[in-house]
Amino acid sequence: MAITNLIAVDLGASSGRLISGQFDGDQIHLKEQFRFSNQPVAVNGHLYWDYLKIFQEIKYGLAIARRDLGRIDGMSIDTWGVDYGILSQRGELLFAPHSYRDSRTDAVKKAFYQRMSPCKLFLETGNQAAMINTNVQLFADVTRYPFLLTEGADVLMMPNLIGYFFTGVKQTDFTIASTSGLLDVANRDWDEAVLHKLGIPRSWFGQLVTGGAVLGPLRPEIQAELQLNEEMQVINGVGHDTAAAVLALPLTPEDWQQTAFISCGTWSIIGRKTVKPIVSLAAADAGLTNEGCFDGSNRLLQNVTGLWIVQELQREWSYQGEMVDFGKMTAEAQAAQSLHSYIDPNHPLFTGPSRMEEKIEAFLHQTGQPVPQSRGQLVRTVLESLAMTYRQTIFNLEQGAEMPLTKIHMFGGGIQNQLLVQLTADLTQMPVSAGPIEASVTGNIVSQLLVLKKLAPEDVAATMKQSYTVATIQPQVVPDLDAQFKAFQQMVEKGKAVAAELPPKM
Repeated sequence: MAITNLIAVDLGASSGRLISGQFDGDQIHLKEQFRFSNQPVAVNGHLYWDYLKIFQEIKYGLAIARRDLGRIDGMSIDTWGVDYGILSQRGELLFAPHSYRDSRTDAVKKAFYQRMSPCKLFLETGNQAAMINTNVQLFADVTRYPFLLTEGADVLMMPNLIGYFFTGVKQTDFTIASTSGLLDVANRDWDEAVLHKLGIPRSWFGQLVTGGAVLGPLRPEIQAELQLNEEMQVINGVGHDTAAAVLALPLTPEDWQQTAFISCGTWSIIGRKTVKPIVSLAAADAGLTNEGCFDGSNRLLQNVTGLWIVQELQREWSYQGEMVDFGKMTAEAQAAQSLHSYIDPNHPLFTGPSRMEEKIEAFLHQTGQPVPQSRGQLVRTVLESLAMTYRQTIFNLEQGAEMPLTKIHMFGGGIQNQLLVQLTADLTQMPVSAGPIEASVTGNIVSQLLVLKKLAPEDVAATMKQSYTVATIQPQVVPDLDAQFKAFQQMVEKGKAVAAELPPKM
């Protein structure tokens, strides 16, 4: 079989990457072609995507990849959810796309919930209410700038916006749209009732594409600029990075019925696949949300803090002159004795940067728990707390879907922390399969192969098993585990009284 050369453009929170995937009919071989910084830009108190830089950097990366590969058959873009751009009647951006962390939604929070309560929103869309969501961002935009209602013509989520820049074709991927809080939970199409209540025009949203589609070739001027082959296709693959990662897992439909997934990195996304969205009261109370998969099925999940706290500790210690890398931190935690002290990683106290060690100690003091006496004990406390959070979330997933889970599949950069993986197995008492690290990129490539009909859906799991190695970690016996978990749950309740911020230093 001839080699198929594809490019996954993966836009992360700190960097953008162009990764090539060469498919020989049996397995996918990944290679990083180009990497660039991808940081939101702060201007006059607001945060924006640096979309012109991203566009230019992708073009530069394509030129590098073409010289390396000889020819490129396809390209697709994935990134995180909720952000978008608004196009004018002439097809031009009306202003730079905002980053989801932009503060403009704060001013409309009360007005938004007067029109759409969190409970009603969940029942209508399957999404939990959050100030970062597309629905709130768009409500803030039309509230601040009424001219959008007459001048705006199209809303495109970020992967689809970039695809439009390269092809001139406007199309929206279902997986990225499912993060918007604007889809009807029953028919999984744009929810006209929610849009009407929020004063957002239905005409801004085109037909959703499930299962991907070919957008078309690059614009002629871009082909000429980059000297790329005319046959290269831009593909509307799997636009949401977590949906891409789930597509890359070597699991059969039978496996999925009993497997929880954990996307492990700076943040953790814990979930399970279901046929349809779950909008039970148990799911709502547990903070679970519903997002789409490439094939139109559902991911019931929850976003929780991941290795952010450990990363902040490392940064903090480096500023103090202790250049300790993550490997050494993990080794010290492995050797340290457990205090069975726990923090709530999702507590607002740990959301912001700086003073992380001080925040952990303050939380433990205020919840009446022993405080670590060494760096290793401190890191171990964080990792054990994170694994306990995984256990609680998996329990919530079982209750929400009313189906048991028996095993876990972890992926992403966080699986390189072998202690966290082992603690996850131990504290959940479930076997953990770990891999791949490059899950989102792999799923991006898989979606392109499916759209181009180079790979059949029933062959994906087998191809993934050929393409990367998965390690299976068995749980070890943990004495008094149920008592420890109960102590963790009690600590979470106590933690609700802990202040969200430390007092300023004198």
